[in-house]
Amino acid sequence: MPFADVNDVRLYYEFTGPEGAPLILQFGGSLFGRQNFNSVNDGFRENFRLLSFDASGYGRSTQPLTEYSIENWADEGAGLLDALAIERALAHGTSMGGMIALAFTAKYPEKTIAACADCAMARCDTYRRIMFRNWRQQCEALPLDDFCDLLTIQAVGAEFLEANPGVFDAVKQIVALNSPYTVRQACLAMERMDLEPLVERIRRPILFTNGSRDIMTPPDLAPSGFSARQIVERVPDYARLHEFPHIGHADLLEVPDEAVKVVSAFFQEIVAEEAPPLESARA
Repeated sequence: MPFADVNDVRLYYEFTGPEGAPLILQFGGSLFGRQNFNSVNDGFRENFRLLSFDASGYGRSTQPLTEYSIENWADEGAGLLDALAIERALAHGTSMGGMIALAFTAKYPEKTIAACADCAMARCDTYRRIMFRNWRQQCEALPLDDFCDLLTIQAVGAEFLEANPGVFDAVKQIVALNSPYTVRQACLAMERMDLEPLVERIRRPILFTNGSRDIMTPPDLAPSGFSARQIVERVPDYARLHEFPHIGHADLLEVPDEAVKVVSAFFQEIVAEEAPPLESARA
């Protein structure tokens, strides 16, 4: 199994997709880890090489009983690239991973070709902070099945749930792969995070994608929060926003083909802009 030593942890990672294609570094969410991308990986592998990894606390990687943070997980992504001798990559994060991708892009512009921060925000408002606090409490107090059912109805739209009843069991199976301690720490990390100071440091293209009916990380927040739309307004030369209509939080699950299409088009646009002119390449 491939592992890389990054700071004081061992990170499990996988490469998939065509060699020589643009590389996407994937940041998974708070509850699913790298499995967040299961429904879209085949689509992305048609045009990109994927670097998927278990962040510390998740899956097969080291699981220290310590305090985690969004910025520390972003630092791990940068450390993994260094350990694998990769100079630059595209970055794609979803949910909490979208917040990590935001921090990664701001802190490591020299390592970022472009990024997509899916279902992300820079700071919780009161509503979202209490929601994540309740997740922590529910994770400790409820049986896993009940906890996962509550998460699922908050993550996807009512129509999707009724059309796809198997999603409840799928969520339980994936959440069970990760440590309850890490899940609680991830909730704390989101409650406490304030990435607004990093927004001013964004100097690479970044796409924010959000479901229009997302109650976890909507594109607009109450005044105490700092939303994706506010980030785009703060750094309009680098950031843009795409809203998926009529869906909830999990666009990678609810509209996977559309998500692949939107993100792939953005990444391919930036990669093409950075490619040397044909005559220069021949020279």
